[in-house]
Amino acid sequence: MDAWVPSVIAILAMILIPLMPKLLRLRLRFLRWLRWNWAANVLENHFQGWVLFARIILFVVAMVAVAVVLQS
Repeated sequence: MDAWVPSVIAILAMILIPLMPKLLRLRLRFLRWLRWNWAANVLENHFQGWVLFARIILFVVAMVAVAVVLQS
């Protein structure tokens, strides 16, 4: 596997970490547009937890991608 693919994944994951609240708000608007109010309410009630969870996942993805780059 080329080293540039995991590098791009790591860079994108690190860029998305501070943007996660805006992305989740966009998801809220999309769910409300679909009239899935129950799903939007769950996301809205636990918003800080979802933001933290998504940031942790993105950080783990970035670290795994960096580890793959360093192994090759």
